[in-house]
Amino acid sequence: MSKAVKLLVCGFESCGKSTITSGIHDALVVNFDRKEYGFKVPHVNYPIFTGMDDLINTLNEKVGAYQDRYNELPKTVVVDTVTQLYSAIQKHNGERYKGFDIHSNNNADTLAFNGYIEDTLIANGVNVIIVAHTVYDSDTARHIIPASGQFAKSGSWLSVVNDAIFIEKKSNKLIVHQQSMKFPCRSTIPDIAASVPVEEYDINNHIDILTGAKLEAAEFVL
Repeated sequence: MSKAVKLLVCGFESCGKSTITSGIHDALVVNFDRKEYGFKVPHVNYPIFTGMDDLINTLNEKVGAYQDRYNELPKTVVVDTVTQLYSAIQKHNGERYKGFDIHSNNNADTLAFNGYIEDTLIANGVNVIIVAHTVYDSDTARHIIPASGQFAKSGSWLSVVNDAIFIEKKSNKLIVHQQSMKFPCRSTIPDIAASVPVEEYDINNHIDILTGAKLEAAEFVL
């Protein structure tokens, strides 16, 4: 059983998601935002989606390039942001298909990407941090991660992780929520603080705690 973990980092625009994730040790950031990545950490810019096979080939190539440079695999791959990737997938398929085929291919690409995360990265011991933008949905009075079709109904990117944090900007201060019924966040760590000021949040420590918990849980697998 792999000890690698998945963690979702979400919040509104300009709430510090990339700042927090840029501090992850030994990480490779895959930048899907259509702008240059502004932090001095190993990264790859992927501004235009040209198909899931091309994306997966590029990711494998860049992970290999990281290994060649640093003589080891990245301990963590950061997907920043998955919502921009999802929008690019929708645009790509909308230009190539019609009607139901658009939704069918959106779902297929989403499943393929999540399959790559699980079957290639996680399976090889590489942590995955998924960064996502949120919006406020007035119809449901909830903060949601935009998606469409069945994927949206199932909970979007929150549905593919067991652990998630939400960064809230409140009175010009940033709060990291780790457990809440109000925000899209949750934790498998029962005694973790529900919310902490961003200055007290250490994402590397969070990853270490999740790794330790996963190793403990692995002892009970039959």
